Amino acid sequence: GSFYLFSKLPEGVDDREAVRRLLHRGVAVVPGSAFGPAGAGHIRLTFTLEDDILAEGIRRLTAELASLQG
Repeated sequence: GSFYLFSKLPEGVDDREAVRRLLHRGVAVVPGSAFGPAGAGHIRLTFTLEDDILAEGIRRLTAELASLQG
């Protein structure tokens, strides 16, 4: 499973240039502008987990939410 996060870059930082610099350092992200004009100035990060870890997280979340319902 995956979780996606859009992160705003500091004012005036070009998202495509930020991606180039990050890729050079071994960090793979996507420029926000790849998703349209509103994404400019952002980068998208992806957090990916193995299925068993994701399933455990969902199990815990489900149990906690059930306990809140009384």
